[in-house]
Amino acid sequence: MGVLSRWSVIAFVAAGTQVQASPIRIRVDTEDIIAHVSHTMTGACLEDVNHEVYGGIYSQMVFGESFQEPPSPLTEGAGVRGAVSGMWRPVTRGEAEGTYELVADRPWVGAQSQRMSMASGRGAVGIENRGLNRWGIGVREGAPYEGILIARAERPVALTVALEKADGSLHYAEANVTATDVRWQRIAFTLTPSAEDAAARFSIWLDEPGTVDLGYVYLSPGEWGRFAGLPVRRDVAEALAEQGLTVLRYGGSMVNTDEYRWKRMIGPREARPPYRGFWYPYSTNGWGIVDFVALCEALGVLGVPAANMGEDPNDVADLVEHLSGPAYTEWGARRAADRHPKPYGLQLIQLGNEEAVDGTYFERFRPMAEAIWRRDEDITIVVGDFMYGKPIEDPYRFEGSPVITSLDAHRRILELAREHDREVWFDIHVWSERPESLSGIEAIPSLARALGDLCPSARFKLAVFELNAGKHDLGRALANARSINQLERLGDVVRIVCSANCLQPDGQNDNGWDQGLLFLNPATVWPQPAYFVTQMLSRSYLPLCVRADVEGAEGVLDVTAKRSGDGTVLQLQVVNMSNAPVDATVDTGTFQARGAAAVEELAGTIEATNTASMPDAVRPTQREELLPEGARALDLTFAANSFTIVRLEGGHPARGDESVHRHSGAHG
Repeated sequence: MGVLSRWSVIAFVAAGTQVQASPIRIRVDTEDIIAHVSHTMTGACLEDVNHEVYGGIYSQMVFGESFQEPPSPLTEGAGVRGAVSGMWRPVTRGEAEGTYELVADRPWVGAQSQRMSMASGRGAVGIENRGLNRWGIGVREGAPYEGILIARAERPVALTVALEKADGSLHYAEANVTATDVRWQRIAFTLTPSAEDAAARFSIWLDEPGTVDLGYVYLSPGEWGRFAGLPVRRDVAEALAEQGLTVLRYGGSMVNTDEYRWKRMIGPREARPPYRGFWYPYSTNGWGIVDFVALCEALGVLGVPAANMGEDPNDVADLVEHLSGPAYTEWGARRAADRHPKPYGLQLIQLGNEEAVDGTYFERFRPMAEAIWRRDEDITIVVGDFMYGKPIEDPYRFEGSPVITSLDAHRRILELAREHDREVWFDIHVWSERPESLSGIEAIPSLARALGDLCPSARFKLAVFELNAGKHDLGRALANARSINQLERLGDVVRIVCSANCLQPDGQNDNGWDQGLLFLNPATVWPQPAYFVTQMLSRSYLPLCVRADVEGAEGVLDVTAKRSGDGTVLQLQVVNMSNAPVDATVDTGTFQARGAAAVEELAGTIEATNTASMPDAVRPTQREELLPEGARALDLTFAANSFTIVRLEGGHPARGDESVHRHSGAHG
C-alpha cells in the first residue's frame, strides 16, 4: 500500500548540540552549489508505442475510422457475405440479407473504403465498432457525442447511426442520416446516450434495400469531454496537468517510419491520409505534431516534437515556421487560417530518434539544421542520439553504445552549430527499471566532457527524453526517482528529463515496454507509481543542487539535496533501495531549520501497481513534523522501498548565492 509505512523523527538536535553517532550519516553543505537545476526535469514522452495517441489522448472513440485494416471474419447472420474492415464487425437483424465489400475504386482516403448493401428482407444490415482493440466504447448518460460520417451512394439511402450495448440488445442513442450524393459527402450527427456504459459499441446500418460506401467515421465527446476545445480526452489531459508535467516530448520510434510526415497531419481530420506506422501498420494522422503543440500550449508545458530524418529540409523548416512564424509568413498564415494567429512559440525540435549519429546522420542533419536556422534563429535543435552504457575515455574509440563507436559526427555537428552561432542539444536515453541497476547515466559526465573537448567553443546541452523500463510498478518509480536525482546533480549540462511512456491503455503491451505512467481504458484514467515521482518533484522544485555526502549507505540510499535561490529552503530527495527501513542522521551544516519539516513519501512493496479497480493502492502520503528552533541535525528513518522528499525552512546568513564556489562535472 502507498502509505507512510515508517517515518519517524527520532531527534531534532538544536544548533551547537553534540549529535549522537549514527551508522549512516548524510552531510549537507548548502553553500556548495554543484548544479543549477532546470524546472523541466519533470517531463514525459508520448511515443504512441501502445496507442498512446490512437485510443489514448486523442478524443476519437472509433478505432479503424478509415476502414484500412484487412478483412475481419464474418461471424453474424446466415445471409451475410463479403469483407468487412478488420476493426469492424457485421450487424444483421431480422431476415435481412446483406453483402460487404472493401472498395479500392476512388476510396475516400488510403487504399480502400467500406461498402455495405442490403439486398432484401426485413430487418437491418450494418457494421459496428467497439473502439481500441474492440474493448468497448465508454459513454456517459445524458452527455452529447459528436460525430462525422463520410459516405457516398449512387442513389439516396437512409442510414441509422447509434450507440448500443455491446451485444446490440439495447439502443442508448440513435440518429437518422441520409447519403444523397454519388460523390463523397460529409454528414454530421449527435448522439446523447440514455444510459452509462463502459463498453458500448457504435453501429451504422441500413434498414431498407440500398448500397452505401463508407469512407470515414469520427465519434468524440462534446465540449464537456474534451480539453480546452481540442480533440483531446479531458480526463487524460487533466490527469497530465495534475501530474505537474513541465515538458512533453512527442517522439520515439513512431517517427522512424518513412511515412511519418508532418504535412500529412494537418487540414481537416477526416481528410488526413492514414499511414503505415512503426508499431501499427494502419495508423491515423488524426492527431499529429501540430495537435500536440496545441495541447502543450493549453497545458502550459514545454512541447518538444520530433521530425523524421527523411523529411525534406525545407518541409522541416516549414514546420518550424508553421509553429513559430509570424502570421505574415507563408506557413504562419496557414496557422492563422486554422484559427491560431499567435505563434505557438516552439523552442526545441528534435531530429530523429535513437539514431546512429554517424556520417550518414550528419549528412542529413546539416541541410535540415541550416534550413531551420535560416527560418528561425531562436530554435534549438536536439540531436536524436541514443544510449551510452560505459564511460568514454577516447571519443573516437569506445564501447557501450548500441550503434556507434565514435563521436566524430558529434564533433561535426558541434562545429556546424558553432559556425552558425547556435546551441545544439543531444538526447540520451536511460534504462530505468530498478533503482539498483540503472543503465545510461554513468557515462553522461564523460560524454559531456568529450563533447566539450571535441569543440571547446561550441554551446551544447544534454537531454534525457526517455527513461525506459519494462514495468510500471513501484520498483520502476524508485528507479525514476534515482535517475532524476542523479541527473539533477548534473543539472548544468542535463536540462530536460522525460519518462516514457506517458500513457498506456490498460492491457496493451505490444513491445515489452509495460511502463506507462498513466493508465487508461475507454471509461477512466488512473496513475501508476512513477506518475507520483514526477508529481512530487514538480511540486517541490528548487533551482540549486547542493553538496550532499552519504556515509555508510553505499548501494542503499541515493540522496540529492537542493535549496532555494535565497537559501531559506532546503530539500532532501532520498531513495531507499533496500527492502528494510534505514535510519540515518542528517547534518545540515550551517543551515538552521525552523518550524516544521514537510515530508512526502512514496513507499510499498517493490512490485506494487495500481489497477482500474484499485487505482489508489500506491500513492504518496504527506505529514509535518515540528522542529526545535535552530535545528541543524535530525535523525530520520526512511521506509523500505521508498522515495521521500523532506523539505525544511530556515536558512543561514546570506553569502551571495551565485558567488559561492561550485563543482561541475561537465563542460557546456
